Amino acid sequence: MSKENEKPQVTKFCVYCGTTIQENIAYCPNPKCGKSVVNIKPSKGKIDHAKPIPKPIKKELISRKCSNCGSIITSMVLEQCPICDSRLEKIPEQEIAIQSKKHQSRIGYVFKNKKLVPEQKFVLKKSEWNFREGVRVFSNALMVYITVRLVITMWLTLQLGPSETLDLNMTTILLSQAPDIVLGIYPLYYIYSKRHNLKKLGLIFTKKSLVIAITVGIAGSIGLVLIDNFSSLVIEFMYDSGINFYDIFAYLDEEYLVLQNSNLILVILLLSLLSLSVISTELVFRGVLHNTLKAHFENNFLGKVTVIVIVALVYSLLFLFFTLPIGIYFFLVNFMVSIFLGVIYEINKNLVSTIMASLIYNITLIILIVYF
Repeated sequence: MSKENEKPQVTKFCVYCGTTIQENIAYCPNPKCGKSVVNIKPSKGKIDHAKPIPKPIKKELISRKCSNCGSIITSMVLEQCPICDSRLEKIPEQEIAIQSKKHQSRIGYVFKNKKLVPEQKFVLKKSEWNFREGVRVFSNALMVYITVRLVITMWLTLQLGPSETLDLNMTTILLSQAPDIVLGIYPLYYIYSKRHNLKKLGLIFTKKSLVIAITVGIAGSIGLVLIDNFSSLVIEFMYDSGINFYDIFAYLDEEYLVLQNSNLILVILLLSLLSLSVISTELVFRGVLHNTLKAHFENNFLGKVTVIVIVALVYSLLFLFFTLPIGIYFFLVNFMVSIFLGVIYEINKNLVSTIMASLIYNITLIILIVYF
């Protein structure tokens, strides 16, 4: 008989004690075992090569390299680098579909701050701020504000002579609104460039929401008027207490006189710029900073109070820094106004309400100064 027709020799052994069993014997000869269950163990060197050994399947993962920091990203979910937030190369939809079928239960992680963090925490949501994302957008908006303010200040200073001082006139009042207006340009650009929802900024434009927001805004403007009346008492108290190194009342009288002597076109222009300034400021401080901190802290009463107070402090300190020495007299008032607007926003959850309250208050105040 040819070797090809020979059957491979096999050795039987007991699966319980390992004792060798002769052919045609089904019971273990070991007295201590004696069980009838047997298995067949191929003899060494007589392995059947007819059936090929299957090779292990290698899982091919999609990997992308960040163009900014060079990090290798294997996640199919992230659209941005979790290290530097740079936009990653887009994965073809066909490859995503194939990889999704292979790894349906696979959860991605990112090594961050000496621990593994689920990749979902780095995904930029279309209607909610990621903490790092929100802080970065707020910081960039603030940098634009500072740059514009410095440019305007330098330009006005260069127009003056060696011994001249900057006069308060309608031109300087109009130019002072420019930094506040550009403050909100970057957040809007960011939302539209990422194709995110305006709800992320707290803007809800449904019919029912607009009606409620406008109603709350009108009621809120009354509260701002009351705070404004209280502000005059605060300034008088500070002045009488010895904080009188700057004649704030003379400055306010001069500002009112400039507004009253201006023509109608300049007054309308000022009202338009003030409106844009209000919208821009609310977009940054309530739409970005407030919502970012709100997503970071717990959604309870203490968390909401903490967010409102932090936003109010940041706003008041920035105003104080860029308007010294006048800002000293308005620090407490600005803090109270920001607290009040934060409460309105938490009540209505729509940025339109705070924008409407501030618009009505500012327009009413300018009209009263100019014509009454």
